[in-house]
Amino acid sequence: MGMFSADVEDLRALYQTELQRALNSEKQIVEKGLPAMIENATNPELKKAFKAHLEESREHVSRVERILDKLVGESNESKCKVTATLISSTESDVKGAKDKHLRDVVLIAAGNQVEHHEIAVYGTLRTWAEVLGEDVAAKLLQKTLAEEEKADELLSGLAAKINVEAPVA
Repeated sequence: MGMFSADVEDLRALYQTELQRALNSEKQIVEKGLPAMIENATNPELKKAFKAHLEESREHVSRVERILDKLVGESNESKCKVTATLISSTESDVKGAKDKHLRDVVLIAAGNQVEHHEIAVYGTLRTWAEVLGEDVAAKLLQKTLAEEEKADELLSGLAAKINVEAPVA
């Protein structure tokens, strides 16, 4: 199947695999991504947005764990390489941005990239939950999806203010 493990033979197994990746993704964001973004942000509104989303992301971990516990009796996770790559790329870009305004621009772009990935993941998972008759999970995933969309909109709004502060050649 390419990007999925060999033991994925049906939609339920695929759903479980992707939930495990979503759990790992959220944990990477909570444990590494957002704390570093908060530490490196200089704009007070941006720092506040990242702090608020960190709290939401902790709830996202809890929701995905609850869904996995109900689905398979445990909340194992599977490495999300996409999130790991986005975090690593952001770390490099932040180190390279010497100007504080440019660093905030880098952080907003990185945040949007992560949000877009999460929007795709949670939209897909929500749809699969609906198809599988997992109504409670679908509602939890929809709530998370709405929060990710809101975070993306907030970052885009901040970008309109902060991008103009960055140096241009």
